[in-house]
Amino acid sequence: MRYLQSLVSIFLLLAATAGAGSFTAEMDVDTYMDAANASQSFSDSDLLWATSVGGEPAKEVYLSIINILGSQGVFDPEQIDSATLTVDAAQVERPGKITAYFLHGATFDAATWSDKEDYDNSVSSQTIDISQEKSYTIDVTDIIKKAVETCTEGCPYSIVLVAEDDASVAFFSSESSEGEEPTLVYDTIE
Repeated sequence: MRYLQSLVSIFLLLAATAGAGSFTAEMDVDTYMDAANASQSFSDSDLLWATSVGGEPAKEVYLSIINILGSQGVFDPEQIDSATLTVDAAQVERPGKITAYFLHGATFDAATWSDKEDYDNSVSSQTIDISQEKSYTIDVTDIIKKAVETCTEGCPYSIVLVAEDDASVAFFSSESSEGEEPTLVYDTIE
């Protein structure tokens, strides 16, 4: 009987803790796309450029995320308490604003400006000002909630960083030194 009670207690403890936690998402591909080099892929670059010229995006950063939300017990967008994307600005040619957007689907390492998918401009982060070379944290809670709503398991999603106000900023990629690559962390509640 004690053995059965112990098993039930362990099961209840595991069930209670499985619903809440902090998770670091795994990036599948990080790249940028360049309108001036529309047929070229930049997935092996050390830097990820987000640039706008004349108020229009000229280079966009694409971060493809491996979706394992369901295996972490996340099936409802309201289970996401918060989500942050940390990026390290390596070069700031022209300071300005950057906004993160949701894209349903994977971004492949051979992706180019010519064949890029359109991001969902109705699901975005708050705009952040990039003015110097340092680490920046972007609140992407709404984007991750949209990822849960769209597909909890099996279908990938991407986060797209878009420059505004003629900004031109390069972020470190996963090809650069350890610890400088983009990092997505989300916290869940029961």
